[in-house]
Amino acid sequence: MPRLPDTAHRDHPWRIHDLTPDFRLEDVWAIRTPGAGRDDLLKVLAAVQAAAATAKEPLLLRLLFAVRWKLGALLGWDKPKAGVGARVRSLRDRLPSDLQEAPRGSDTALAPFESVYETHDEHALELASKTVHTVMHLGWIPVTGGGYELRMAVLVRPNGLAGRLYMAAITPFRRLIVFPALTREWEDAWRDRDRTRPTGSAATVVGAVGTREVPEAVRALSSLPHIDYVDVFTLHTDLDATPEQWARAMFGDVPTAAEKLIWRVLLGIRLSRGRSPHTVAGWRIAERGDNWIRLEAASWFLTGNLLVRVTEGQVSLGTFLRYDRRLGRAVWPPLSAVHRRLCPGLLRDAAAKVETAA
Repeated sequence: MPRLPDTAHRDHPWRIHDLTPDFRLEDVWAIRTPGAGRDDLLKVLAAVQAAAATAKEPLLLRLLFAVRWKLGALLGWDKPKAGVGARVRSLRDRLPSDLQEAPRGSDTALAPFESVYETHDEHALELASKTVHTVMHLGWIPVTGGGYELRMAVLVRPNGLAGRLYMAAITPFRRLIVFPALTREWEDAWRDRDRTRPTGSAATVVGAVGTREVPEAVRALSSLPHIDYVDVFTLHTDLDATPEQWARAMFGDVPTAAEKLIWRVLLGIRLSRGRSPHTVAGWRIAERGDNWIRLEAASWFLTGNLLVRVTEGQVSLGTFLRYDRRLGRAVWPPLSAVHRRLCPGLLRDAAAKVETAA
């Protein structure tokens, strides 16, 4: 997973060059894909996408992203008016006709980046905030000795002095922690692409986000009279466990260091201390039914429910939030992107724990 010189990107005739003359090249990284051939770029991207739902990113990496989203919320970096199509025009507006008509490509595994275009040997994605407009370019290139590898280049267009200061501040973290971890995760995804994952079930996770997408029968189990945010992730499984057992497999009896950072520090949620039959990871067990359990907790600016529901052949985790102050509406939306990416892996990890305990 070496970082490469800039020439590894600049000297290749990528089509992205014509679209980004006003962007600055920040990094070039190699992702090794042994055994891959000339036409396997989409297979590699599919392996990354399939692994994204199950991968549990290193704690430090998760914390860095959580802190970044928290700062972005507090400082207004990630508001919709600062993003692609608002503060900056999308690179898709620069595409020639053949790329506009070509498949756009999937961005599922790379959220919050949005796909710009995809060819047989390139995939470009973009993201914008108040500080910087960023392009992630993935190129498929032959390597000495045979085979192909993925090259990831990061190009940026900072927004004034604040953007340049921001890029300078994050460079050490990006090069020492974020990209080494990301490239390792992608290399593992390719290497383990055919490995059966030990979940004790068909490892399918389905997500639904928003009050219109979540069934009324599920929403009715929340204690919130008004719901500002809701999502439900469902794992299809043949494992047999109670809703409380599933909840404790997901979150533990007491919160982990990462959960404390996210819940207590970033969201200000008041958690109970110590182990108790009346709490799960510091969240109060508020109510339960034959096939569900609801956990409740709150901070001074939002109130939350976690709903674990078990039905025949599946288990689901629902997150319900009510914004009690304006800060809740500012803080949670950027953090929710991280939350939605972690939930499928949380369910799969819980399934592995339930299977081991059976």
